[in-house]
Amino acid sequence: MAPSPNYRSHAPEQAVPVAAGCGPHPAVPAPTAVLALPADAACVSAARHWSIAVLTLWGLGREDCGTAALVVGELTANAVRYGHRDMSILLLLRPQRLYVCVADSGVVSQDHRPVIPQDPAEHGRGLALVEAVAEAAVAAREPEGWRVGAVLRVGTAGQAARSGAVAL
Repeated sequence: MAPSPNYRSHAPEQAVPVAAGCGPHPAVPAPTAVLALPADAACVSAARHWSIAVLTLWGLGREDCGTAALVVGELTANAVRYGHRDMSILLLLRPQRLYVCVADSGVVSQDHRPVIPQDPAEHGRGLALVEAVAEAAVAAREPEGWRVGAVLRVGTAGQAARSGAVAL
């Protein structure tokens, strides 16, 4: 089965479904966290710190948390720069996979107009970085804004969270 044009994936079975909100709809509950923020540059750091705190609570290792924080940072920075007034971040942990989705919505602000970067060394690498560390990544235009997601392979340290036993 070939992936649809809305997918970019190293393995079609691991593709990020756009229509499903950047993650699978599991038959069994999975650790899920959602954060809604204004699409403001000051919130990018807060989103990264939040993702690290959540993933640490879920039992993910330091390297997995760092990779996820990089992805959250890049996707939220893009939402701030090119998106609408509000953004939300979804983290969904499944066996050996972390689904990360950032969506923007609301009124388009005058501050969020795309700008051609003057220095390519300073801008324009965000999605390339995400694609480099993710098994799959997708960006989709939706009626209310953009939805961008990534699937990250994570270690087995998250087993405690999936079983419901989280050490604090």
